[in-house]
Amino acid sequence: MKKMKVIIPVSILVIIIVWGITTLSSNKEAIDKKAKQTETIIAKIPVSIADVKSELIDSDLELIGTFEARKEINLIAEMQGRLSSILVNEGQSISKGQKLATIDDASISSQLATAIANLEKAKKDMERYENLLGVGAISLTQFEEISLGLKRQETNVTSIKQQLKYSTINSPMSGVVKEVFLEDGSFANLGTAILNVVDINNMKIIVKVDEKDIVKLKVNQKVNIITEVYPSVKFEGIVNQIGVQADEARKYKISVELPNSKEYPLKAGMYGVVYIPNTSNSYKEPALTIPRKSLIGSLKQPMVYIAKDGKAKLIKVKVGRSLKDRVVVLDGLKLEDKVIATGQLNLDNGRAIEIINN
Repeated sequence: MKKMKVIIPVSILVIIIVWGITTLSSNKEAIDKKAKQTETIIAKIPVSIADVKSELIDSDLELIGTFEARKEINLIAEMQGRLSSILVNEGQSISKGQKLATIDDASISSQLATAIANLEKAKKDMERYENLLGVGAISLTQFEEISLGLKRQETNVTSIKQQLKYSTINSPMSGVVKEVFLEDGSFANLGTAILNVVDINNMKIIVKVDEKDIVKLKVNQKVNIITEVYPSVKFEGIVNQIGVQADEARKYKISVELPNSKEYPLKAGMYGVVYIPNTSNSYKEPALTIPRKSLIGSLKQPMVYIAKDGKAKLIKVKVGRSLKDRVVVLDGLKLEDKVIATGQLNLDNGRAIEIINN
């Protein structure tokens, strides 16, 4: 009877375990089946495509360039010595004439004190020899030698005072400390760079122009600039320098200067697009365009996906100006290509696609 009481609970327990294993196995099969169905559904990424169009546009120039500080200066040690102090930090804004660093001037101060003492002695000697010359006790030649000695002492004092000024490094312009090369206590040789200062109140963007377009530009010509970081803001600049000689690619270097906005500050190294109106020969020319939203990547390395043989193909393109919601393509696409306009975020090169628009 006791055996029967033990066997019955064990049997029930075994039945529950078997039922649980069977249920879990069934659920796993259902989950796997559903996952396979989901994978089948998203095997092709839904996308919409757009035509590459040929449009007539104004023959203005659009040039991609890099922003630089208008002026950048390395402040160097003009005397030899140990740095007593660096008074600024990297990234700190400074004003013109501000003291930035000092070099130990104990040695040069000692030299100055000696030189001043020698000068005072030379002045007294000069007075005595003037009296002696007046009574004919010395010759004119002797007096002239004493006079030259006095002038040498005066020159020596002036020179040492100038060297003493070099113990203080002052900023020659307002701007920002870009980099500090040495630390307090470092020894600076003559000509050693101590820190770098940049003027970011004004910026310049450097672009390169083909030889066929260089005649369209003039110094002081106004241009518009659009940046990648502030796409809705139009900056205005002035052409302040045009290269006089082409590089190996037969392109001329152009510098465009513009004030740095406090509301939309620009930094060296940013990219921008310079729009230069064609003032010498205004006409319309054919160009290939695509929707702006089809572009991926940066202004420097723009790319697009095109639909080809049921797959997405990633290609590099060279773009020009923007025309509202479209952008000019200078290289990389043909008129018959179909660019992917939506759905790019889910794509990678060679991925199967399903076109959802005709």
